[in-house]
Amino acid sequence: MTLQRAALWAIVIAATLYLLAVGRGLLLPFVLGLVLWYMIDALADAIERPPFIGFRLPRFVALTAAVLAMGGLLYVLGRTIRLNVAAVIAAAPSYERRLQKLIEQGASMVGVEQPPTIAELFNRISLADTLRDLAAATASVVSVAGIVAIYAGFLFVEQVQFRTKLPLMFRDEGHRGRVQSVLGQIDRDIRVYIRIKTTLAVATSALAWFVMAWVGVDFAGFWAVMVFFFYYIPTIGSILAILAPALLTLVQFDSLTPFLIVLFVIGTLQIVMANVVEPAIMGRSLNLSPLVVIASLMVWGQLWGVVGMFLCVPIMVVLLIVLAHFEGTRPIAVLLSANGQIPEERK
Repeated sequence: MTLQRAALWAIVIAATLYLLAVGRGLLLPFVLGLVLWYMIDALADAIERPPFIGFRLPRFVALTAAVLAMGGLLYVLGRTIRLNVAAVIAAAPSYERRLQKLIEQGASMVGVEQPPTIAELFNRISLADTLRDLAAATASVVSVAGIVAIYAGFLFVEQVQFRTKLPLMFRDEGHRGRVQSVLGQIDRDIRVYIRIKTTLAVATSALAWFVMAWVGVDFAGFWAVMVFFFYYIPTIGSILAILAPALLTLVQFDSLTPFLIVLFVIGTLQIVMANVVEPAIMGRSLNLSPLVVIASLMVWGQLWGVVGMFLCVPIMVVLLIVLAHFEGTRPIAVLLSANGQIPEERK
């Protein structure tokens, strides 16, 4: 019986992964709309009950302010990325020549007579073409922005009706209480994750911008925005946030000093934020195994690309909470957790 159950689970997981991969074009706009709705709703909650003030703002006012703030932020970020990507593409040939010169200097130091070219090192992928692909990917995200906004708008409409639908869906008080417990736990943990991640991402990107601007790195504002986004990607994001501006510094300056400053200062900043500050603030609220985080990063990155990398931790948090509330799937939740403490057991 156990073998049959394991085989059934394997079939269900394989079918789910296949559907997620095949339906990527349909699912991603909805998922992004869900994320946008959730972030606006969380921001509206914070605006509705501002700290150190003894009164609450009307919900409509708070929601309008949240929509305007989020729209303004996305516009500024999109404009910054668009303008700077175009500038980086224009400067790419000079960076390639400088990088080729560094390769030749390094080869001569180790006694290599015919150093490899950049095309040979990167499997004949030019930096300019890579940046153009990045710009095309950014444009594709912008192209679905309207659909994402429509989904988010309808989710706000559905949010009002969902509160009345939930009691009608589960007549049994015990079932209704379990569903409310699951949804409440998901809401609390995701809000904690977004709040802490966003705060630390802003602090990290601001400090990184200060370091790069002080050194004189080209497009410091653009790389600071990239550091902000990279911070949401576990492990790999921190590495990319260190290497990308450091490599640019290496090909921009003749001296190694700016490169070493950017590499070690931003690297130390990333390590301290991700491995010391964040765990101390986050505590055991998410309680995901590090191995599960890395595995989910690879799986969701393969299924949904960069968007999947951003969403892998929230998705696994939701999965852990749901699995923990059912007796048959509780052992799986224990395996996914960092220390065996699943949501229902946490105080």
